Parts: sequence; C-alpha cells; structure tokens
Amino acid sequence: MAVHNIPERIKAERAGVDLIFVSPVFATLSHANISPLGLVRFAQITRDAKVPVIALGGITHKKAKSLRRFRLHGWAAIDGLAR
Repeated sequence: MAVHNIPERIKAERAGVDLIFVSPVFATLSHANISPLGLVRFAQITRDAKVPVIALGGITHKKAKSLRRFRLHGWAAIDGLAR
C-alpha cells in the first residue's frame, strides 16, 4: 500500500498489508505537483513501521546511498536509473 504520512502508515498496518511504499521521498517528475518528503519526514514515517518499507520517488544511485541508514526492505526507481 502507498503511504505518504504516519496516519496512512498506521492505517496500512491495521489493514494487514505485507509492505508499504513510502513516497515521494525526493522530487520526482511522476509527482511534480507534490512536495517531496525529504529524509527527515521519511524517517518519521518509517521509524516505527511494523511492515517492510519500500522507498519511492526521485531515487537515483546517489540518493539511494543516502537511504542506507534507514531500515528499508528496498527502494525502487524508474527515471532515476535511466541514462
């Protein structure tokens, strides 16, 4: 389930989802009209997650390295990995 804030994360966990997609972590063309979470809000949302977390939104190789400090199941990208 996609989540963008703590109440949505809690709702997803209560619904029994297997994992959550937290987005957009960084600015992304696919959600140009939405402010990115940034690392601080991403950390707040994911800190107490009871299910695996996948980071989405504006992920590049360099930005993926900044996510290493978080307890993530993984991350995904589309345009950020294309040349």
